[in-house]
Amino acid sequence: MARETQRWTLADLIDFEQGVVKFGGATGAATGDVRMAVAEAVRGLQGAAARRVGLRVWLNDVRSRAGGDDASAGRKFANALALVAGGLGLLMWLAGLSCVLGLLDRERGGLNVTLCLAVLLGGQWLVILAAAFGWLLRRRLGDGGSGLQALLGRLVRRLVGSRDEGWWRELMVGGGAARAALLWRLARLVQGAGVCFNLGIICGLAGLVLVKHVGFFWETTTTDAMRTGLQNAVHLLALPWSAWWPEAVPNAAVIDASRWLPGRAAGLAPGPSEWWTFLLMAVLGWGLLPRAILWLLAWRLGGLALTKLEFQGRAQRALWRELTGIERAEADEKPLDGVLVLDVGGSGLTREMLRPFLLRRLRVHPAAWQAVAVLDSGAEAQAAQALALAPAGVVLLAEGWALSPARMTALHGQIRRLTDPATPVKFLVVNVDVAGHPVPPTAEEQREWVRYVDALRDPAAEVFRFEHLPPDEC
Repeated sequence: MARETQRWTLADLIDFEQGVVKFGGATGAATGDVRMAVAEAVRGLQGAAARRVGLRVWLNDVRSRAGGDDASAGRKFANALALVAGGLGLLMWLAGLSCVLGLLDRERGGLNVTLCLAVLLGGQWLVILAAAFGWLLRRRLGDGGSGLQALLGRLVRRLVGSRDEGWWRELMVGGGAARAALLWRLARLVQGAGVCFNLGIICGLAGLVLVKHVGFFWETTTTDAMRTGLQNAVHLLALPWSAWWPEAVPNAAVIDASRWLPGRAAGLAPGPSEWWTFLLMAVLGWGLLPRAILWLLAWRLGGLALTKLEFQGRAQRALWRELTGIERAEADEKPLDGVLVLDVGGSGLTREMLRPFLLRRLRVHPAAWQAVAVLDSGAEAQAAQALALAPAGVVLLAEGWALSPARMTALHGQIRRLTDPATPVKFLVVNVDVAGHPVPPTAEEQREWVRYVDALRDPAAEVFRFEHLPPDEC
C-alpha cells in the first residue's frame, strides 16, 4: 500500500495543489478518520517518503468528497494536454511536409541539397542549441520555462476552461520537483512536436521521390569553397551509416556532377539516388533521432521528478502538520537511540530537564549534548564525531525569542554538510523562566519559527514546541 501511494502522476500533483489552495493547510482540512488513516499509512516511514504517502491518502479523501474525476483539475489538464499534443503534432507534421514542398524548385524540377540541409536540419539544431544555451545560463527557469512552454501551458489551461489558476501559480512559484515535473511534461510535448515535424519531412522527401521525377543539385558563385564545404558536411553527417551503407553517401564524383552551372538547360534528370537516400538518412539520424531521444529524456526526467516530490511549500508543510500533529504526539514507537542535541545560544537547560519531553514527544534518546552558537572548525569536527554516534539525527534547542535567521541558516548548512540529506533535524523551541526551568514559547514565537523552518525547504527538518507533559507521561 505504501509503495502504491508513493507513486504520483502529474494529474495527482495538480489535484493536490488545487486542494492545498482550497484548504490552505488550515484547521479542518482533514477529518479525524483521515488523520488516523495517514498515521497508519506512514508508520515506519520518514521524511519525504512519509509525506508522499500521507498526503496521497489525504488527496484520495479530498477527491472522493469532491466527486472524483468529474471535478479533477488534473484529469482535465491531462485531457487538454493530450488534445494540444495531438493538434500540435498534426500541425508540425504538415509544417515538415510543407517545408519540403516549399524547397522544391519547380522550374528545375529538383531540390537544392544545400538549402535542404540548412533549412531542414540547420534550423532545428539552431533552435536546440539556443534552448540548451539558455537553459545552461539560467539556474532557474522563468514562469513556464521557455517561451514555448509558457505558451503551451497557457493554451492547455485555456482549453480546460477554468479561470482558477491557483494550482499553476503554486507549482511555478514553489519550485523543486513539482515544478520540474510540470515543465518536463511540457518539454515532452514540445519534443513530440519536433518528432512529428521530422516525420513530415521524411514523408515529404519520400513522397517526392516516389511520385515525381526529382533531381538534386547545388550551386555557387565560388570556385571551390562551396564544393569543399559540402563534401565535408556530407562526410560528417554520413558518419553514423557510411560504413554499413556507402550507397547512401554521395562521393566527390556525385557531388561534382550535381553542381548546377550557368547556362545549363532547364530541367534535371531524376536522382542520383545517393542524394535522396542521404537526405532521408540525414533527417532520420540528425533530426528525428535527436528529437526522439530528447522526448525520452523529458519523459524520464519528468517521471524522476514525480518520485522526488518533497512537498516543502509553506502551505504543504502546514497541511502536513495538521494531518500528523496528534498522531506524532501519541506515537507508540520505541524512541530512537542516539540524537545530538545542540543548545543554540546556550539556554542553560540540562539533559535531565528535557529528557522526558525528548523521549515522549520527539521519540529520541539524547546521546550527546553541546552548547553552540555557530560551529567553528573545532566544534564542527566534534559535531561530526558526535553525529557519527547519533543515528537519530540532530535536535537544535533554541529559545523562542532568539530566532536569528542568518545564524540558524549557517548552522543548518553546516549540519547538512556533515549529515545525509535524510538525517532528521528537529528544531525544539523552548523558553526559560526566571528559575531556569523550560516553559512553552508563545504562539507568535512558534509561528515565526515555523515560517523560518518552512522557508528552509528541508524535507527532514521539523519544528517542535516544548510543552509540559501530563502527569501520567512524566
